[in-house]
Amino acid sequence: MDEATLKEVIVLHRGYLDGVPGCKRADLRNASLKGLSAPNAKLHNALLSGADLTGAAFVRGDFSGSDMFGAVMRRANLAGCNFFRADLRGTKFTGARLGGADFREADMRPGDIRDAGMKRTQSVDMSDAVLDKSNFSRANMSESNLQGASLRNSNLSEAELIAVNLSGADLEGANLELARMKNAVMAGTNLKGASLRGADLEGAVLRNVDVSVCDMKGARLDNCRVFLGIRELKDELKLKVQRHMKWLATDGKDGEQADFSGADLSGVDFQYADLSVAKFTGANLEKCNLGKSFLTMADFTGTNLAGANFRGADMRGVILMNSNLASANLADADLSFVNILSTRGDRRVVRFPSTLTGASLDKTICTNADFSGARLDGVSFETAATNGAIFGAAEADEPETSKEASEDA
Repeated sequence: MDEATLKEVIVLHRGYLDGVPGCKRADLRNASLKGLSAPNAKLHNALLSGADLTGAAFVRGDFSGSDMFGAVMRRANLAGCNFFRADLRGTKFTGARLGGADFREADMRPGDIRDAGMKRTQSVDMSDAVLDKSNFSRANMSESNLQGASLRNSNLSEAELIAVNLSGADLEGANLELARMKNAVMAGTNLKGASLRGADLEGAVLRNVDVSVCDMKGARLDNCRVFLGIRELKDELKLKVQRHMKWLATDGKDGEQADFSGADLSGVDFQYADLSVAKFTGANLEKCNLGKSFLTMADFTGTNLAGANFRGADMRGVILMNSNLASANLADADLSFVNILSTRGDRRVVRFPSTLTGASLDKTICTNADFSGARLDGVSFETAATNGAIFGAAEADEPETSKEASEDA
C-alpha cells in the first residue's frame, strides 16, 4: 500500500466514525504499511490485526479501541499515539519510539498466532523501545518483553505486569503503584526515583537492582528475591556495592568491579545481593548472610567465612581456595561449574569449575549442595553434613581466567 491509498482509507474511516453515508471502516488487516507516514491519523476502532508498520511514522495517531492483534511495529515512530483499550495482544514494538503514548487499559497479553498453519503463543515485545512518559495505567501487559526499554517517568499504576521481563529497563521516576508484578524478572533494572507503593512483587526476581533509591512502602514481597539489605549498608560500603551493581548491569562500561579484599564485613546482610565476580581475598565475612545471593565466579581466596550463610546461593565457578568455611551453611547452594565463552579467538564455550582447594569445611552444612565438577583437593568433608550433596569429577580442561573469558550463563 502507498501513502495516497492509506490517506484515502483514513479519510473514509473518519467519515465512517462520523456516520457519513458511503464511508467505511478501515480494514488494514495484514496490510503492509512499512515505512509509510501518516501523522495524526484517526484510526479509532480500525482493523489492523497482522498489519506490518515496520519503520512507519504515525506520530500522535489515534488507535484507541482498534484491533491490532499480532501487528508488527518494529522501529516505528508512534510517539504520542493513543492505544486506549486497543487489542495489542502479540504485537511487536521492538525498538519503536512511543514516548508519551497512551496505553491505558490496553490488552497486551500474549496472543495465539497462526503461522504456516501452526498455532503458537506470542508475547508482546517492547524490547529496546522508547516509552518515556507513556501511560500504561491498568493495562494488561502480562508476560510482555520490555528488556532494555526506556520507561522514564511512565505511569504503570495498577497495570498487570505478571511474569513481565524488565531486565535492563530504565524505570527512573516511573509510577508502579499497586501494579501486579508477580514473578516479574528485573535484572539490572533502574528504579531510581520510582514508586512501587503497594505493588505485588510476589515471586519476582530483582537481581542486581538497587532498591535503596525507590519507594517500596507497602509492597508485597512474598518469595521475592530482592536485596533489601543495601538500605542498611554504611555509606562507603553501599557506594562500593552500588558501583559494582552498575558495573554488572552495563557489562563493565560504567561503575567499577568491587574489591573487598581485606575488609571486615562480618555480620553484613547480603541476602539476594548480586556480587558476581567480586573480590573478597583475605576478607572477614564471619557470620555474614549471603543466602540466595548471586556469587558467580566471586573470589573468596583465604577469606574467613566461618558461620556464614550461603543457603541457596548461586556460587557457580566460585573461588574458595584456603578459605575458612567452618560451621558455614552451604545447603542447597550451587557450587558447580559455569559456562564461559572463550575470547582467545576460537569463541568456544569452556567450563569454569568452582575451586575449594585447601578450604576448611569443619562442621559445614552441605545438605543438597551441588559440587559437580568442583576442585576439592585437600578438602575434608569428615565433619560436614553432606546428605543429598552432589559430587562429580573436576573438568580436565584448564579454565580460562575471568580476564580472558566472559560469562555465558
